[in-house]
Amino acid sequence: MKRPGARGDDLDDLLPDLGVAEVLQQRPAGIGSVRHAIRIAIAVTISWVVAEAVSQSEFALFAPITTLLVVQSSPWTTLGVSVQRILGTGIGVLVASIYVNLVGLSWWSFLIGVLAALLIARALPWSLGGQLQIPVAVVFVLALGAGSLSQDLWRVLDVVIGGGIGLVAVFVFPSRPQPSAFEAAMRTYRDAVIETLRQVAAESGTRGTELGTDGLHDFVVPSRRLREHADHARDALVRLAEGSALNLRAGPVRDELEDRALRLRRLSGIGVQVRGIVGAANRMYDRPDGTPGLGGDTLRELVDLEVDLLVRVLAAGDTPVGATGRDDIDDLDSLLAERLRSAADDVATRHGQVGDVLASIALLGRLDHVRQQALDYPGGLESPEGKE
Repeated sequence: MKRPGARGDDLDDLLPDLGVAEVLQQRPAGIGSVRHAIRIAIAVTISWVVAEAVSQSEFALFAPITTLLVVQSSPWTTLGVSVQRILGTGIGVLVASIYVNLVGLSWWSFLIGVLAALLIARALPWSLGGQLQIPVAVVFVLALGAGSLSQDLWRVLDVVIGGGIGLVAVFVFPSRPQPSAFEAAMRTYRDAVIETLRQVAAESGTRGTELGTDGLHDFVVPSRRLREHADHARDALVRLAEGSALNLRAGPVRDELEDRALRLRRLSGIGVQVRGIVGAANRMYDRPDGTPGLGGDTLRELVDLEVDLLVRVLAAGDTPVGATGRDDIDDLDSLLAERLRSAADDVATRHGQVGDVLASIALLGRLDHVRQQALDYPGGLESPEGKE
């Protein structure tokens, strides 16, 4: 069920803007599934048959080559690659044809033509694949040599034929986008967040002063990877959104995009706070320059409770992130909140001056923030992976 008003300003940077600028940035993806390979092969064959039947080019190559390059797994990507291919090839063929008929073909004219094509392509706000269509088309024309204007126009029309057949091949019966890649990325991110907290609980205050002043706890390295996991999940969400655009079979998936973006936003918020907890714990514990106001045993107890709460809210294993009934979390949340307040009171009472325990109070504040974020996480998701 779509969450009314779920997409606000805080989700705009997660869901892509599917406009003209974005379509010209689309890049060809891999061949992917066997089904997609069969689709490409059939489309290329049809393109070659049509070009052989209608084209007046000496070599009816541009149509099947274009189809081979433009057929992608989603209508949106196919449209973007097709537009870049058709425009790039059209520009390249027409300019190169006029050029080679005016100056002829020699090593120096070939060099100037290719260089000019590269400079023109470089100035266009397209993807690299789209930019290269112009110099590739120029090389084709120059290598084939000067021809009549009619012949050159047919080369452009062959590209249009190939691009059109490629679009039909994808738009008529597009592949349904699968949320599985996004859900897998979310599970990886969630598991990394929880495991990082577990390492904080296991290691903080247990190593004496062996780290010295410059050493790092073992949990610092995995915490730095949390940003990579967040970026990977965001990339998967963008691919899912692009795969749903202009796709007649993607209605249910498209309706759930905002919910998925909201789940990622909330998980990313937890991930940011966990990185802050890691930074604070790394600075405070196992150092020779003082004893933290918040004892290591107390920290470990609090973090263990936090981990238990996150596992109950975010689920674990192969279960989609947030797909949990949240049974018995009220008691656990109340216990954690009470222990956090008690720890803060104890730190302030024992040390008296807030300035002496500022780092400990800040760490407790981050732990409490994660607790509140866990309670706010979108719950009751029966199976986000199956909402197709």
